[in-house]
Amino acid sequence: MPSKKLSSKSMSRQGSRKSMSRQGSRKTMSRQGSRKSMSRQGSRKSMSRQGSRKSNEWNSKNSVCPKTPSHQLTVNRDGSNWFKLTKNDINKKKNKYEIKRLNKLPGIYIIIVLKENPDIMYLLREFSDLFYRNSLDYPEAPVDDGMIGHSSIYNDKEFQMEWMKEMTARDFELQASKTSDKVKKKMLNNKAKRTREQCLLYFAGQMYYDKQIVVWTNHSGHFQPSENVKHKVGLPVDKFEPMGSPNIHKLIEMRYSK
Repeated sequence: MPSKKLSSKSMSRQGSRKSMSRQGSRKTMSRQGSRKSMSRQGSRKSMSRQGSRKSNEWNSKNSVCPKTPSHQLTVNRDGSNWFKLTKNDINKKKNKYEIKRLNKLPGIYIIIVLKENPDIMYLLREFSDLFYRNSLDYPEAPVDDGMIGHSSIYNDKEFQMEWMKEMTARDFELQASKTSDKVKKKMLNNKAKRTREQCLLYFAGQMYYDKQIVVWTNHSGHFQPSENVKHKVGLPVDKFEPMGSPNIHKLIEMRYSK
């Protein structure tokens, strides 16, 4: 009889050990699962951050060629007339964005971002007011000889080369439109894309400034850049309005109604 009781206790202990073992195993699995879950979440966050960084970087697909053969007067981009700015030059105070170097120089500015240094925004003051009334006259580009504009960033030789790339791309597209061979059509359209990706400019637009950034746009008749790249330019996205938006004039009026 005693031996049976011992056997019963022994079995009870064994069962208890097994139960504890299972619980321990479950806890271990739970911890491992939790670690894996955290690892996956961390991995997803990391991938999300990487994706965000990549989306803010310029690439060859953002290249823009001129859309018209007319070249505006050249203003040497290495000279003092072009302001070279980075994101660090823009200071936020409440809901205002200030560029101290421009505080005494209100007006409409040409914005250019080039492949040679995409971290720099080239700004050229085109008008001394926000209503296109007072155009500026530069000694190297006198008003009597023509107009300044976005293509002023290039000298004559550079602009001709850029226009040649656009013409070559258009020729490939024309050939593609004339063939019924799907493989050939795709090849020719891809050639057009790759040709345009060799152009030297990423962005062209305008900025309206009067002691703060009033509004900026992707307005450029010569280059017509996509508004989808606004987050890459380096200017505050909440101050952006697409080319032709009626809000541009409203924001200018609001600036002077206060």
